[in-house]
Amino acid sequence: MLYQYFETFCRVVDEGSFTSAAESLGLSQPTVTKHVHALEKRMGATLLHRGQRRLELTPAGEIVYNYARRILRAVHDCQSAIQALSEPGHGELSIGAVFTIALFTLPPVLEVYRQERPQVTLRVRTGTNQHILSLVLHHEVDVGLTTVPLSHPQISTIPLFNDRVLLVASPNSQWASKKAVTPGELSQLPMISYQRHSQFQSFVQANFEGAGITPRVVMEFDSHEAVKTMVQLGLGVAMVPESAVRDDLASGRLVELTIKDFPSLARTTSLITRQDRHETPAIASFRALLIRLLQEPRFRNVRIRLTEPD
Repeated sequence: MLYQYFETFCRVVDEGSFTSAAESLGLSQPTVTKHVHALEKRMGATLLHRGQRRLELTPAGEIVYNYARRILRAVHDCQSAIQALSEPGHGELSIGAVFTIALFTLPPVLEVYRQERPQVTLRVRTGTNQHILSLVLHHEVDVGLTTVPLSHPQISTIPLFNDRVLLVASPNSQWASKKAVTPGELSQLPMISYQRHSQFQSFVQANFEGAGITPRVVMEFDSHEAVKTMVQLGLGVAMVPESAVRDDLASGRLVELTIKDFPSLARTTSLITRQDRHETPAIASFRALLIRLLQEPRFRNVRIRLTEPD
């Protein structure tokens, strides 16, 4: 019953209400309430407070929730490992990925993975670098893919490839013919930017400041597709990850501009896992595939090659 109490308690926290948790678990609301109260009695502490608008974890509740998630995940992993013994090639793989990776890098990798291991069920969650780190630490995903180096005593990191950050423009824009701009000239061009509090924009801005570049931001967006679209329309230039515009550069929808006397920028895409994570066959094969594809120079052409007709 303690396992059931943990599962019910975590579902209440995740759903934010007893009613929603009851519906998702297929239980009655009184049963869900009974489970939580029983767990509180077992732990000897109040775990939840009912706020004005939502449920709030107490300090004891935070501790129980974190341990309960780990226990539930460990039981799930145990079941998966046993299944793998009797059904080789089957299993599940949960992946956490930063938005850029999920949109532009992961699809061709997953296409190959599905070809090689069609019986594995894949689940992908997206978020910021810190969110992906949290998912891995709390056993909510098996592996994580991040765009910045992350250091944590419980995390193992495998660098995969450097994703350059490029200045791009529309091929029909008035400044595209220059092919190269000085820091002073770049400060005068209209800049299509990512939202100023994003990690990527902070990274670009810090390097701009070091080079004396003060961008004239005319638009801000929270998605790569929006930034690219505005640039393609000739409304400005933008600093973007190469992985996000590789196809656009190859097709001529965008062109790369060089910034004179400006250091080359790149972010390191890495695979992160918990050091104590049991490596299932599904995880091992995914890690091997990532290294095989992403660490080789030919990866630049993987997406194009996979989408070409036979």
